[in-house]
Amino acid sequence: MFALIFALIFALIWLFIRFSFGRITTTFDEAYYISTVKIGGVYSGLLTPYLLRLLNSVLQNPVWTLLLTSFVFFILYPFLLLGFHRRFSTYKGSVVGFFLALLLSSHYLWSSNEVRPQRIGLLVGLWVLLLYTGIFHDRENPARRNLYLVMTAVGWIILALSHVLSLVIVVALVWFLSLLDLLRSADIKTYLLLMLPSTSAPIIVLLLPQYDMTLFSAKWMLKHSSLSPLRMVGWHFIPFILLGFLLLILAGPLLFLLEGKVRIFHWISSFVRSEVRKRGSLYVLVGIIIMSLAIVLQVYLGRTTYGEVYRENFAFLLLMQFGNLVFNVLLILSIVEALGNERFGEPVLLVLLLAFLGLLALAVSAVMPSGFGSFGFTNWMVRVYQYLVVFSIPLVAGRINRAIVSRGWRRKAFAVLLLLGIVTTIANVARPPSIYSYPYYWTGDDLKLVPQVGPGFVYEAESGAPPENDLAISFLGWAYGVNLRPAGGDIGLIPPDACVGSLCHSPYPYIEVPILSVNFDNLSVVPGSLPAGLEEWANSLLSRGRGRRVSSNSSLLLLGNSTLNPGIASLEREYLIPILVNYSIIVGPTFKYYYAVKEGMKRGDVTRSYFVIQAVEVNGSRALVVSAPSMDGVAAGVWFISKDILQNPGRWERTSWVVGEWREKDGEVLPFLRAFEGDNNGFSPGDDIKIVKSGTVGKP
Repeated sequence: MFALIFALIFALIWLFIRFSFGRITTTFDEAYYISTVKIGGVYSGLLTPYLLRLLNSVLQNPVWTLLLTSFVFFILYPFLLLGFHRRFSTYKGSVVGFFLALLLSSHYLWSSNEVRPQRIGLLVGLWVLLLYTGIFHDRENPARRNLYLVMTAVGWIILALSHVLSLVIVVALVWFLSLLDLLRSADIKTYLLLMLPSTSAPIIVLLLPQYDMTLFSAKWMLKHSSLSPLRMVGWHFIPFILLGFLLLILAGPLLFLLEGKVRIFHWISSFVRSEVRKRGSLYVLVGIIIMSLAIVLQVYLGRTTYGEVYRENFAFLLLMQFGNLVFNVLLILSIVEALGNERFGEPVLLVLLLAFLGLLALAVSAVMPSGFGSFGFTNWMVRVYQYLVVFSIPLVAGRINRAIVSRGWRRKAFAVLLLLGIVTTIANVARPPSIYSYPYYWTGDDLKLVPQVGPGFVYEAESGAPPENDLAISFLGWAYGVNLRPAGGDIGLIPPDACVGSLCHSPYPYIEVPILSVNFDNLSVVPGSLPAGLEEWANSLLSRGRGRRVSSNSSLLLLGNSTLNPGIASLEREYLIPILVNYSIIVGPTFKYYYAVKEGMKRGDVTRSYFVIQAVEVNGSRALVVSAPSMDGVAAGVWFISKDILQNPGRWERTSWVVGEWREKDGEVLPFLRAFEGDNNGFSPGDDIKIVKSGTVGKP
């Protein structure tokens, strides 16, 4: 009976989150994945986008495909988790406490509502963990044990296809469980049998071409970290990954031998149990302090995003985390209580392991690159925490069940706290527009017009400004795929010059101008953090008047990318240029090119780079932007303007943007582009340059 009631409750919550406030709420990741049903993309897991593509081939409606997938999983997910914990955590408590614990956490509601690879990856990971527990408990039944081993191998393959981060997390959990089993059983053979498939599964990720862009992005992220050891891992990614898995396998037997000699784990468990029994309240306080510091640091790292969503009101941000705070405090109380028991239990140890991994992820987030491309994530702790929530549910549910059966004012006070926590959590996930600045949604007008137009548009208003939800609209346009035509192995899309109602093929409010309309007789360089000499070299090639001061008829020259030049960052932020340069992707109004740069083993050892030349009008002034993911690409773009565009005005007179590709050829490099001593890869006039795409967008 309770199960049916909660199924109805979850359905109503889903409807409120998705359809309240006169719009369909989505998320960035979810909108991105639905955009890939027509064109493909960068995947952190393959099953989800392929499932969406298959379902969309039947429904022929990306929005309904997304919503149906979300609804089915949102209703089934709580019951699947309950079934998992009945077996894995031996949870015997009430379903009421279990489901109330789920509703307390916005990280659970958010991830279970969102259609992205993590959800399937987590479910497959839980299945793999159940298979491992079956192997541990069926040593006396060889036939069943062998069946579990075969199913486990299959499970790892499915997990590798489901979600990369889930694969990493589950490998860590399985290693820990296998280590605990080894310490209890002294069965090294079983340990090796269990670990080999778990460490072999990631090889699938390394080999499948569909994961190439994901691996490229991960390596880019590590290479550009501010921490030297992580940069080294990025430059030698595959060897370090293989070495890491080898060390992980060997760590089990080594720790087993260590335990046999000095009983280190026995001593640690006895010490922790004794300490918690003596000073339990102190350790609860320590846990709350650590939690608070972690939250503060996470908010600081993501302050730009959080500030936008919560309208710079960080007191409001804290208020809307009330449900999560209640969840965490109940979890800390349960962990401290469990650690004081005679035997901790594996579920408690796994929660502690995930908490440690979350803090480690927070430290990694602090040294991640930022400001240039989507892989400069600073929320790795949040991503790991979503797994911690799933494994923490029985512990939190236990505290809730005990509070429910208590008496007096404590029960009433707890009921009020629980109700407030659940209400704030649901509101936090629904993102009411009156109190949140949240741009990921679709309106009724969007759903009417987007299928007729496809990608590359915004509402055309008198102000010329895009709507708040322009990125969500753009993602949906790619999903409908109107007028999509592949070109040359890359995704090249050229829709007709047409408007449908008030919706136009005009993705940003820029004012395009021909490149040759720029005043090269009075060209002023907007400075950025560029290599010494590059700006002067560019100005000497392009500025016929050698002008350095901005006057009423001068034009601006902006070089670099959004990380190195605040002027370019400002233009991109305000959508005043049509083509954006990502760390590895060139994104135009109706086209995308992947693998925009190729680097060698050393930082700055670039052998290939795309570049973009585009001219726009900003506040009445002409601006020429030469951008690329590398400085060699920027130099190649400048050289192309000087030696081709300016020398052949008849050919380029109507062109407002150019996407080009530079490749190393002669083993020479301009002195100011040399990244290190002995660097022979970089732009020089003898290298190859080809034009990938050029033209005008044709704004109405």
